[in-house]
Amino acid sequence: MVKTFSQIRVKDVMSKHVVSVNPDDSLHEALDLICENRVSALPVVDAHGHCIGMLSTSDLINLTHELDDELQNLGRASGTKPQWLIEQLTQALGSERVSEQMTENAATIHQEVPVCEAAATMVRNRVHRLPVTDDHNKLLGIISTMDIMSAVANAADMAR
Repeated sequence: MVKTFSQIRVKDVMSKHVVSVNPDDSLHEALDLICENRVSALPVVDAHGHCIGMLSTSDLINLTHELDDELQNLGRASGTKPQWLIEQLTQALGSERVSEQMTENAATIHQEVPVCEAAATMVRNRVHRLPVTDDHNKLLGIISTMDIMSAVANAADMAR
C-alpha cells in the first residue's frame, strides 16, 4: 500500500545508524567523529543510551570564534609569542568536554510522529536534524531535513 505524505512516520525515513558521543568525550574526539562520518551534528547520549543533548558543527564554530577573539587580544599584548598562544589554546580545546559545548535539552522527536510534525518541530526550533527517541528518551535514530525532503519527493512521485 502506498502511503500519502501525511501517513509517513518518522520511523519510515529516519537514519537508524547514528554516530553519537558521550558528554565526557573530548571536543577533539567529537570533531574526529564528525569528520570521519561526514555528519554535521552528534547526539549526546548518557551511559543508558538516553539523548541528553546535541553537539553540532555550529557549536564548534562558535567556539572557534571565541578562541579567535582571544588570540587576537593576546596577540596585541607586548612580548607575546603567537606560536606559544596557539599551542596553549590547542591544548585547552583538547581537554574541553562535549558537555561544556553541547546544546542541552535539544529538541527530539518520537519515532511514531508524522514526518510533517517533525518538519514543523525543526522549523520551530531552527534546527536541521532531530534525534529520534522512544517513550523513555532512548536514542533510536536521527531525522534530517534531507530525510524529510526525500519523503516529500517520493510522495510527489507516487502522486503522479
